[in-house]
Amino acid sequence: MSSTLRCPVCKELLASTPDGACCASGHRFDRARQGYLNLLPVHKKRSANPGDSTEMVQARSRFLDTGLYNTPATALEKKASLCLQSAASKDMNVPVIVDAGCGEGYYTVRLGQYIADASITGFDISRPAIQSCCRRSREADAKAQWLVASVADIPLTDDSTNLIVSVFSRIDWHEFGRILKANGHILVLGPGPDHLLELRQQIYDDVRSYPEDKLLTQIPEPFKLVSHETITDTLTLESAEAILDLLAMTPHYWHIKPSQKEKLEQLNRLQCRLDMRLYTIIYQP
Repeated sequence: MSSTLRCPVCKELLASTPDGACCASGHRFDRARQGYLNLLPVHKKRSANPGDSTEMVQARSRFLDTGLYNTPATALEKKASLCLQSAASKDMNVPVIVDAGCGEGYYTVRLGQYIADASITGFDISRPAIQSCCRRSREADAKAQWLVASVADIPLTDDSTNLIVSVFSRIDWHEFGRILKANGHILVLGPGPDHLLELRQQIYDDVRSYPEDKLLTQIPEPFKLVSHETITDTLTLESAEAILDLLAMTPHYWHIKPSQKEKLEQLNRLQCRLDMRLYTIIYQP
């Protein structure tokens, strides 16, 4: 069972067809050979190829496949399971989980394996990322629905989701509230003040801490923060490739100067702290 889709053009229900999906108004969306649906209309794109590039997606996949981010992934799995076991969620038949801005699918697939009875949908604005998701789920023999779509216009029906996961991704409170069921949850995984501090010290002369708990000042009604916890670990990177792959997972990738990148290319080992925050938010309209 998959999340119910709605047409990104007219907002009507999308029905499944042998080769994709269509709505009553005749808008049709073909399923790509990899298995995903592209529900991001051209007129809603800000660029021809939005989101992460193929090179960035490949770097992320290589890095995450090392298992160095197992600590936050495990924390996310356990917290997701607790949310779905809460008293407010016990009346559901099949829990529906949506990974909003899922990247190349590492966390999404792990959630689907950990909560085997859930319906999983992952979407991202990057086509290469979603293509990577399809490969990852196929190799893991994991079932998931994959969409190219925007967080600002989620092609899912109202009141259809029990849990939204947002990992280092943009949050659209209006859209999240629209698709969430009452007493549904949002799990947000983001950086703590010292996240990847040693990597940043290799790049910049003046390194500042990330703002502590910035998210807490941005949560609107009717959302409520239930808990937030600190997730820490020490990463040991044993090659320049691993260091550069980690760089490609950060915003610093877009701003690094050639001289700074060359400095990283000369490193063969780096110990770097992982410092993340996991927020649990409930929707109570």
